[in-house]
Amino acid sequence: MLIFFPPAVIDYQEGLNATYDRSHASSNDQVKLDFLGALSRASMENPLLKAAKAVVDERKGLIKTIRADAYPQVTINGDFSRIKDVSMLNSSFGESLTSESSFLPIDTSALTAPRSYYTTNIGVNQPLYQFGKISTAIDIAKMGANESESAYRTSELNVLHGVAKAYLAVLSAKAETEVIQSRMVAAEQFLNDVNAKLEVQSATELDRLRAESELYAVMPDALQAEANLKRAKEVLNGMLGLDPKTDIELADMGQPPAMGRAIAGEERSEITQLKIQEDMLKANDKIIKSDLLPKIDISAQYGYQAAKTENLFKEPYDPWRFTISMRWPIFDGLRMSGKRAQNFAQLEQIRHIRSNQERNFAVELQSSERELNKARAFLEAAKKAHDTGQEALRVSKESYEQGLITSLDLLQAERTAHQLQSQLRRAELGVWSAIFDYQRSNSQLPN
Repeated sequence: MLIFFPPAVIDYQEGLNATYDRSHASSNDQVKLDFLGALSRASMENPLLKAAKAVVDERKGLIKTIRADAYPQVTINGDFSRIKDVSMLNSSFGESLTSESSFLPIDTSALTAPRSYYTTNIGVNQPLYQFGKISTAIDIAKMGANESESAYRTSELNVLHGVAKAYLAVLSAKAETEVIQSRMVAAEQFLNDVNAKLEVQSATELDRLRAESELYAVMPDALQAEANLKRAKEVLNGMLGLDPKTDIELADMGQPPAMGRAIAGEERSEITQLKIQEDMLKANDKIIKSDLLPKIDISAQYGYQAAKTENLFKEPYDPWRFTISMRWPIFDGLRMSGKRAQNFAQLEQIRHIRSNQERNFAVELQSSERELNKARAFLEAAKKAHDTGQEALRVSKESYEQGLITSLDLLQAERTAHQLQSQLRRAELGVWSAIFDYQRSNSQLPN
């Protein structure tokens, strides 16, 4: 398996940061970027990457939330209550006191008089044993954080490779615009020459009509090329977090690097993400089973309750309570059985998706390698065709000056030379595009 190696091995992130800083030193009216500068800006300003990074932070915060269930929950309470309670009168004892046959005179208003209570206490609740439910939940939360990092890696690869392709699209549209502009300049110059020769009767009216038709034929192409260039810049601006109307000037990519020995790609982040999801579903089955087993908790409270504030924090106004409780669900209507069946079905779904993705990625890797080799072969052919076309144009100009060929022959040579020039530029950018596709199939960032 053959691909290229970059001409120099540098630290990727340091290179991105350096070019990003240089790009910010540009004027506000025009943003100047090279390739690494564009990648750096996208990695910092792209909204999709910011959203993916926020998901990673959220998953890491979830670990702390779930881990808190394993620690003691300490609560301090304080309240004031004023109560009028008539339940004494409605009890059997109260009725016996208020009946006419009672031998003791009782003032019932004293039994129902409003009372004030001042309460303050501290409570502690601690899960003692839950058959691994909390520890497994913490493990799942950690897996979720790793899964979100894999998802971020996938988003990063997709966004940065999208930026790379958009960068190439701008360069391609710019090169096409320059070629068409060169054609227009050549057509204008050719029409002027024909008009000059027509005045001295060394050219015919047919020659002038052919020169005009060539000029008018280039004009629509020039308008379309300009529109394509503006559209390509707007797309790239959106990926870079810039206003679509921002004028950007991009540095050229240069010649594609020569082919070298193969580099080992990393495991696709999509596959890593699916593997983690499998592990999370396996661990979730343990949590579901733990809900069918007994759970033991400890709770304790200590504090003070008094009817007068001066009695607070004094004995014997200090009630306390210590409780060990066990909960064991005996029958839940087969709810947990249904949850386990759902969990198993989801696990099977993820397994099949991962198997399908692995096959698709293997095909993608092989296809990208073939496309890279084909793009390089096309570039070599385009170079030879371009050199031949330039030589043919030079000979045609000399022959035309000597009167050996007609103006139509020279016009066709001009058109062919410009077409071959455009083809060569597309071939160069096509190699870069194939390189990026190969890097993406190997889960590598563009460089």
